[in-house]
Formats: sequence, C-alpha cells, structure tokens
Amino acid sequence: MSEIQLSSKIESIKEKTNKYVLGTYNRFDIAFEYGVGELLFDVNGKQYIDFQSGISVTNLGHSEADIIDALREQADKLFHTSNLFYSSEQADLAEVLIVNSFPGKVFFCNSGTEANEGAIKIARRHAVSKGIKDPVVLTMKGSFHGRTTGAMSMTGQYKVREGFGDLLPGFDYIEENNITHLIEMFSKYKGRISAVITEPVLGEYGVLPLSDEFLIQLRKLTAENGALLVFDEIQTGIGRTGKLFCFQHFPFTPDVLTLAKALGSGFPIGAVIVGEKHTHLLQSGMHGSTFGGNHLACKIAFETLRVILTRDLISQVPSLSEFFFRRLRLIQNNFPNLITEIRGKGLHIGVVLSIPSREIVKECLQNGLILNSTNEKVVRIMPPINISIERIEEAMTIFETVLAGVNV
Repeated sequence: MSEIQLSSKIESIKEKTNKYVLGTYNRFDIAFEYGVGELLFDVNGKQYIDFQSGISVTNLGHSEADIIDALREQADKLFHTSNLFYSSEQADLAEVLIVNSFPGKVFFCNSGTEANEGAIKIARRHAVSKGIKDPVVLTMKGSFHGRTTGAMSMTGQYKVREGFGDLLPGFDYIEENNITHLIEMFSKYKGRISAVITEPVLGEYGVLPLSDEFLIQLRKLTAENGALLVFDEIQTGIGRTGKLFCFQHFPFTPDVLTLAKALGSGFPIGAVIVGEKHTHLLQSGMHGSTFGGNHLACKIAFETLRVILTRDLISQVPSLSEFFFRRLRLIQNNFPNLITEIRGKGLHIGVVLSIPSREIVKECLQNGLILNSTNEKVVRIMPPINISIERIEEAMTIFETVLAGVNV
C-alpha cells in the first residue's frame, strides 16, 4: 500500500469523526486497528509500545486469550437480562471482590464516574441516617472523580468544574498531604462531615501519591468524627500499585471502595464495595442501573481477576516498579534541567518536567511509544502489569532519545 493510500486511510477516519462526533477530545492523528499484549498497531500497520494502557484500563495488555475465550463463551449464552433477576456471573464476581478486599457487599454499574455517584449517594444517606444538617463531603484539591455533575462537583480541580455554572453543593477541598489543613477542615466542619472521598494516588493531578502519614491521619479523623472514608481506586485498583487494591498498602480499611477501568480489561463496568457496617444505607429501590452488572460485563471482569490472581502477576509489580524508577532516575541524571521529579506507586508513575509534557508525549508517539500527558507538565506512565523488563528498557530508550532532542 502506498504512502498516499496509508495517509488517506487515517484522513478518512478523521474526517468522519470530525463530522459526526462531538469534539470533546484533543486527539492525536492515529487510529489503532488491533493490539497484542503491550503492543498496538495502527491502521497503517505501525507498531507502538502501549505504556498508557487506555489510561490504566488494559492492565493485562491487549487480546488476552483467556479473556477473549470468556467473552465468546458468555456471548453465546447471555449478554443481558436485568437486575430484576439473579445472575450467577454477578454473584461470582461480587464474591471474588469481597473475598479479596473487605467484608461487605457490592453494587455494580458501568463506569468510574457512576461508581463515584454511588459513593455520593451513600455519603448523603449516611448524613441523613445520622441526622446531620448541611452535610459536607471533603475531597482533595487536586482530585478528579469523573465528568457527571455530581462527580464534577466533588472534583477539586477547578478546570474540570469550570464553565458549567452552579454544581452540586456540599463539597469542600483539602490540600493534599497537608495534615495541618486536614485537621483545620475537620475543625471547620465539625459535626457536618458525612464522608471524605479520595484517590490514594491523584492520577489526573500528575500521579501524586498521598503520604502514609496523611492517609493514616485521615482514617483516624473520619473514624473519630463518624464520617465515611471512601477510596476512589478507579485508576489505582486491579494490581496497578503492587496490591490488588491500593488501600492494602496501608494499615487500615476504607468504608467504601469505588472501582472501574481495569476491572473489565476495557469492557465497561464499575463497582462500589460497601463495608458491612454500612450496607444498610442503600436499600431496595434507592439505587439502580439498567446495564450495571449484566452477564457479559461480570463474566469478563471475573475472568480479569481470575487471570491476575491465579498467575500471581501482582507479586511481580514491585520489582518491575523498582526497575522503572531506577531507569528513570538514570535518565533524570542525564537531563536534570528537564526532569524535576519522579513519583508514583507501583506501575502508576509520573515524570514531572520543567516544560509542557504534551509535546514530549507527541514526539514519543511518533517514535512508537504511547505515554500520557497530564497536569500540563507530567508524563504519566502506566504499562500493563505483566510487562517485561526488556520492553521497559526498549520504551525508556525511546523516551530518553526524545528527551535528548529537547533544548531547555
């Protein structure tokens, strides 16, 4: 196929997209056709190393054989009935989630933002059950919890809320990793705090981990004040940080856990895990979802967890992470004026630059490496959790070569 024909293929896709799809995304000039493991191939046949994982979604890479087999098997049986009936696939998935997290029950939905909407409703029901007037939910100033009106309202980053007028009241925002401000906020709203909802690693804010000390103090204050602690693990869940769930790194358990993204390996599914002390808050008729927890979604999510747990993939994440951080620090030593910080947890890594990161990500893309730009100056790296050392080295060589071409 000639270069003209290859060029016209992507141009045709772009033209149709721009004509018929709302322009809510700033897209790169690439359309992918298929993937194998950590590799993606565009419509022109060019190969890329995928270290974005669909924004922490394809934690097992692409075209995982066991997941495809499970999808085909379930597709031959049932896609969907409704939550008016029992489902063995839903029951099996709920069991594996509870057994591997904490005692409680699960509500299934279709996305992360819906999971967080469920958490808001639980927080509000908790406030009503305790007779709290003018309840407040606290989140982090750098947080991101989704794009629905409620999830936007509790998102701390103003740029996400800007341009939509007045949103849902009853939220305020804590300075992340600032224990003094955390204590001040609990004093300011004493008796009114129904919940604190937080990501353990602020992904869209530039992969900023909350410190152990901050989170331990947060758990102490929520317990003392009768407030729920909700962990938004939509990005950090399903093995990304070196535990199945990020909260398992800490000496406490949240009251509520929200999940999505990698839970379905790219198939839409979300979940809210509610601790057993609080399962009474949402009773029959108080919440629901037409598609949530249908047969096909639950089968794929169950198989995703089965693959991760039975192959013991999570135990490899700490050593892969250590190699990554050492390799990135070597690169930082070569470009001290360009890389100001390397941070993250497990295989959720942020490289903070002294310049805007999008152009670096764009140049890496042209060289066959898919990364993510976030919070203006951060390159976010999220490979599949079953990645090899050899592929990490190949990717970091591309990254280093791109940085070498930058004038600072």
